[in-house]
Amino acid sequence: MQPRLEIEFLRDDPAKIWVKACNENFAGETEQYINAQMFEKLAEKLSTFPQSNSDEVSFKVGEVDSPYGHCELKFHCFDSVGHTAVLVSLSNDTASTAKFIVQFEALSLDAFVSSIKLALKSGSGVSELIGIKPYTQNV
Repeated sequence: MQPRLEIEFLRDDPAKIWVKACNENFAGETEQYINAQMFEKLAEKLSTFPQSNSDEVSFKVGEVDSPYGHCELKFHCFDSVGHTAVLVSLSNDTASTAKFIVQFEALSLDAFVSSIKLALKSGSGVSELIGIKPYTQNV
């Protein structure tokens, strides 16, 4: 499985996202109603991420124990060199839960942010953050 994070956005009344993510071992998906401005803020914050190795960008919709599911994404640097990853925590209305990490490179993040902005402008679209296989310390 190619590690990835995919967010499909539909501006409606209210707006809605479908989130699918996977790494080499785990996968999960959920759908959530959101305020479109939350999605705009995510794109805005990610466009300058990371500014330092301690920088984090979080996006949260719903509550972990909610019967309607939740989505929590935490973009962060996981080492002093500035390698980046997103901690994905998802649950859906059938009580399925997944929590895992997807590592990614800066170029993929730039494309992801551009596609979020395009989806917001057009009212719908799919944004995909292509992940990479985990780095090892055996260099």
